[in-house]
Amino acid sequence: MSSNGRPTATQQRLSVPPRNTRPPRALAGTELAALLRVADCLIPASGANPKASDAEQYTSYLQLALAARADVFDAIVDGATSLADTPEDGLWDALKKMSAEDAITFDPLSAVVAGAYFMTPQVMKLIGYPGQHRDPAPVELAADEIGSGILDPVLERGFIYVSAAGE
Repeated sequence: MSSNGRPTATQQRLSVPPRNTRPPRALAGTELAALLRVADCLIPASGANPKASDAEQYTSYLQLALAARADVFDAIVDGATSLADTPEDGLWDALKKMSAEDAITFDPLSAVVAGAYFMTPQVMKLIGYPGQHRDPAPVELAADEIGSGILDPVLERGFIYVSAAGE
């Protein structure tokens, strides 16, 4: 804690884990190529919608998605690279087989490549998705809830402090 009683920047808040914006390690060129190949197979161009690798900033958002799923980073990369030697005309069938027989690999692999695609500003605009935003409740709603007595048992109980650090 700092002198003003607030956590310092180096202290981790247990309720809010740090946000990772980089994958556990840099991708090798062959790994990135394999991921882009899988992404393009799963998300081909259609009308005004570009194939995955052609979406603006796709690689940057792929890195961000891989960082978000650092828990399965190796499975995702290994799954994509395991298909590197699969001929182009057999890739769809190989992915279908992986989906049926190895969901532990296919599910995060497909979620990451698709998630990265839908995070790109270009695709968000094409599908009309405005992104996440705060939508706070109106003040009068809070006043109505407090006036309903919903907090009375809490106020009657009194103050209770439980340290997250186990003190």
